[in-house]
Amino acid sequence: MAISGKVGAVFLQTEDEPAVFVKETTVGNAERTIYTIENDACRYLDKHSPISVFVNDIAANTGYLVEHLGGVVRFTSALDEEDEVTVSGKSIKVDQAGGFFNWSAELAADTVDITTFESEGWKEHLPAVKGFTASAESYWADGRLSERLAQELIVALYLDTGSSKRRYEGYALIAGDSIELAVDDVVSESIEFEGSGNLYYRED
Repeated sequence: MAISGKVGAVFLQTEDEPAVFVKETTVGNAERTIYTIENDACRYLDKHSPISVFVNDIAANTGYLVEHLGGVVRFTSALDEEDEVTVSGKSIKVDQAGGFFNWSAELAADTVDITTFESEGWKEHLPAVKGFTASAESYWADGRLSERLAQELIVALYLDTGSSKRRYEGYALIAGDSIELAVDDVVSESIEFEGSGNLYYRED
């Protein structure tokens, strides 16, 4: 599946030590399956540190996934209306390292061929690894991105240029960086990203 948009940004973790937070409150969606940390300072979680999730002050050990980008806890089953979810862990600080425009992203899933003699001549496949790639253009400003080839960063792919925060967000590696200069033109940069993990849709 291909998606595209007009503007985007690259964020890098600062050199600040991850900050400890304890039982930050969350807000749930209408279905009570997705809970997001309310404190904006805790929206980027340190993925190298353990994250603890509590439902009504009782530690939850199973039945959920943590999305480190966005500070989101996604439960496999809906919680009760009166349930309160809190989260403890460490958060990181990020700074914008650059912006870009005219981005496109490709979401794909590899498949494994499991065709046998019992398939009656039809090919059969099972879904395997999912991933994404993205490309974008930018006006070259400095070497901050090209210096980080093959390093992990955060990409935010915005769906419009207005006040809306609708975007796709994920970890990615810079797989390629091409810098060009045409006669009587500004220096431009073409960037290729290789996804590392999920690409999340966000609206906040």
